[in-house]
Formats: sequence, C-alpha cells, structure tokens
Amino acid sequence: MSEFLMFLTNGLVMGGINAISALGVSLVVGIMRVINFAHGEMYIFGGYLSYQLAVGAGIPPVLSMLCSVAAVFLGGLAIEKWLIRPTYGDEMYSLIITFILSIILQNAALLIFGPYPVKPPSLVFGATNIFGLFHYGNQRLLSLALAAGIIGAIMYLVRRTWFGKSVRAISQDREMAAMLGVDHLKVNMISFGLGCALAASAGAIIAPIFPVTPSGSGAVSLTAFVVVVLGGMGSLKGCIAGGVILGVLENLGAAYISTDYRHIFGFIILIGVLVLRPWGLFGKRI
Repeated sequence: MSEFLMFLTNGLVMGGINAISALGVSLVVGIMRVINFAHGEMYIFGGYLSYQLAVGAGIPPVLSMLCSVAAVFLGGLAIEKWLIRPTYGDEMYSLIITFILSIILQNAALLIFGPYPVKPPSLVFGATNIFGLFHYGNQRLLSLALAAGIIGAIMYLVRRTWFGKSVRAISQDREMAAMLGVDHLKVNMISFGLGCALAASAGAIIAPIFPVTPSGSGAVSLTAFVVVVLGGMGSLKGCIAGGVILGVLENLGAAYISTDYRHIFGFIILIGVLVLRPWGLFGKRI
C-alpha cells in the first residue's frame, strides 16, 4: 500500500507540472487561435536559465527560478509582437513561424548550453514521513505545492481580474469585445507571454528533480497538447484534470508495467476519451 501511495504521489507531482504547461498552451490557443510549436523550448529554457543563474551567476535558487520565468515571459512578449502578430488572419503562417522558431530555439539551446543534462540546485533538502507510510523528498513536495499555487493563481487571474474578463470576452466573441473597448492586441501579447512563462515555470520547478536537455522539448510539447485535448479544448479545469490523470497513469503504468511504455499509457486513455467524448472531458460539445 505504501508503495502504491508513493507512486501515486509521484503521479500527482508530474500531473501538476503537466497542468501548468498545458494551461500555457490552452491560454494561447483559446485566445489567439495560435498553436505554439515552440512551447517545449520555453519549458527547456526555463530550466536551463534557472540552472545558469543559480550555478553560473551564483544567484540564490529561488531568485534564479523567478528570473528565468520573467526572462521567458519577456521573450514571449517580443515573439508575439515581432513574429506572431504579423500572421494574424492566417493560422497556417503562425504554425509555420512557431515550427521554425522551435527548431531555432532548440539549436540555440544546444549551442549555448550544450547537449548535456543540467540540474539546478534544490530549493529544499531531506524527506518527509508521509502518514508514517513512506518517506518522500521535500523537493518533490515543494514542486507539488508550487504547481498548486501557480494553478490557483492562474484560475484567480482568469476568473477575478480585468485581464481574465478580457480573455473570456475575446474567447467568446472577439468582435463584440473590441466594440466594448477591449484591446485585443494587448491581451494577445500578454496571453502569449503568460503562456510562455507557464511553460518556463514548469521547467524551472521540475528541473531540480529531473534534469532538462534540449532534446526533451518535443516530448514536453506533445504532452502539453495531449493534456489540452484530453481535458477539452478551451477548458482550464480540463487542463488541470487532464494533467493529473496523465501524470498518475504514466507513473503507475511505469511502476507496475514497464518504464519503456511510460508515454503509451497516456495515449491509450486519450484515444479512449476521444472515442467516447471527442470534445474532451470538460470541453463543450459542438
């Protein structure tokens, strides 16, 4: 029983990371109708920058994590303004731009950081006895808490703030929102930057546990898109539920069946959901 609970907790940790990353994808797709193929690279840069600032520059790990996320957020603003904005009105061009950007950023990471895995310093050390059943690493528990905090902050941002109201208005009726004075260009830019920052935060949080490599960006993007489709396009609750479901299934499958098929379990459940509910777990039927 204790072994099962430990694997389940591992799944919840990865589920939280999956949910953060998928929220970034959902925000960009839902508002801008843009599929960001470079999403995984933002995740990788979040982990790498956190490592470089902490190890290379000697900045405290917490501050290095925050600075890395802020840097990727600013980079996302610049990408939206100079690369994505000129493609509005033609979704194919935006796909091509983000695909090319993904290749450029992946090779830039190889050139700047090298091909080797890096692991930023842990924020906390030691382990905690969970209900007297098993000991679990404090860094993993902190990662779960940080993921939950970020998810809560995003839900509050979307539901309770001016930005969130503007986001919901644009996603429902872009023309009417513009008539009511919502600056869709400003909202688009912030949404894209926030989507990139969410990917970077996921990378920075998990990097002290699982080292990041430039070649891992493709798997990150694929997982995020799977979670979005699984939960339901445009549903933030779906992203959270889909991320947790995928994280738990992959970890339990890897523990009790084989690590070689770790990512297959998620695709099996995705196929099952799409057969029964093509609009996803929390998506709206069209």
